[in-house]
Amino acid sequence: MQQAGGWVHPASCLLILYPMIPQYLVIGDLTRDLLPSGDSTPGGTVLYAATTVARLGVGAAVLTSGDPTQPLGMIGGVQASIVPAPTRATFENRYTPEGRVQMLHALGARLHFADLPLAWRAIPVVHLGPLTGEFGLDMAEYFPDSLVGVTPQGWMRAWDDPLPAPIRRVAWRPDPAQLRHVGVLVLSIEDVGGDEDLAASYARNCRLVAVTRGARGSTLYISGEPHQIDAFPAVERDPTGAGDVFAAALLLRLRETDDPLAAAAFASAVAACAVEGPGTSAIPTRAEALARMG
Repeated sequence: MQQAGGWVHPASCLLILYPMIPQYLVIGDLTRDLLPSGDSTPGGTVLYAATTVARLGVGAAVLTSGDPTQPLGMIGGVQASIVPAPTRATFENRYTPEGRVQMLHALGARLHFADLPLAWRAIPVVHLGPLTGEFGLDMAEYFPDSLVGVTPQGWMRAWDDPLPAPIRRVAWRPDPAQLRHVGVLVLSIEDVGGDEDLAASYARNCRLVAVTRGARGSTLYISGEPHQIDAFPAVERDPTGAGDVFAAALLLRLRETDDPLAAAAFASAVAACAVEGPGTSAIPTRAEALARMG
């Protein structure tokens, strides 16, 4: 394992006071996304969440896998610990007469709590963002003193060997005991195939569950009670990663305010800004997000 990004301060500092010291940890695949041109671009929850946090003025750290000698494409303010692997998780979108088919070409390494630098094991906010089942929900149990958020896409996918192979959606039914270690669960209504009952069922064992709906806003379940969160107007140019941006902003602002509804409104503003440009280019600063809120 190689650690990059410079000196790591013990994670006991207060959030915001030392903005470039990691206060937000993202764990998951940093992906290689194949383009129709034959080129590729980085992607994944790790990229979008860490970039969001850094743009909002808070130091972020990521645990991922790949070639430690290759640049990750992260912006300043993001530190990385990389588990060596011959390949990154690699995805491709193919468009057919029947619609879009997402292909999985390669997997990264499995990720374990033991891979984390010691100084990162008490970071105040931990975001678990699996994309290919690179770790399990039991990872949440290792952070008893942190606010743990989960975007569970990687546990809602299945594929057949050998790769490359098409990805299919599967219903995720987590162990309730493990889900109780999660402070915030964020998923899209597409992740559950439009199954409102399945989405709502997660709120029975997780205090805060956000179900995003794109331009229709989101539903925030607080102790099982649904609340409508309106979307902010946006000129959508690229919705890629919007759910991860929303999740990162929600977790960060919840840690700062302990106010779920205010945090969800802030996250909606951040996501509205983010979809107005390609990739991570339009993810806003904190001042820009607050301006979007009016």
